[in-house]
Amino acid sequence: MDARILNALIAAIVNTMEVLLGQKPMIGKPGVLKEVKPIYDLVTVIGFAGGVEGNLIYSFNPQTALQVVSKMMNMPYDSLDDLAMSAVGELGNMIAGALAVNLEKINCKITITPPTVVTGRDLRLTVDGLVLQLPVGIMKEGDIEAILSVKGTAKCAKA
Repeated sequence: MDARILNALIAAIVNTMEVLLGQKPMIGKPGVLKEVKPIYDLVTVIGFAGGVEGNLIYSFNPQTALQVVSKMMNMPYDSLDDLAMSAVGELGNMIAGALAVNLEKINCKITITPPTVVTGRDLRLTVDGLVLQLPVGIMKEGDIEAILSVKGTAKCAKA
């Protein structure tokens, strides 16, 4: 995988969370996954196509999701109802949009799908291509898991 794609994702996560939540997230060491089994039961999936094809998947610790939603809504939130789930999806959408902007800066245009938010235990997702896991910490280390799958070879112009 072109390192510029992973760097674009890291920048999208950091910048979006700094602006939206007012704090810089902790970014852990990326690792390669053989299968996608999200760590947490609250998952957002966003597809993308164009210069790079694949999926961006977020898995949230439910308590972290509630804290993030509370900050996004600027009021305390204590249940993952439809509005909270929509906010979690919108956070994923904002990060995916920032990823698209970052990739366009390296001549790699993508379009993104609307987010899909699902909950459930022992979820397993099937994706094609190379899959990277990126631990992200906002309230505590590793409380958000970002998973990037990239299918095929990126069609980005070299810098």
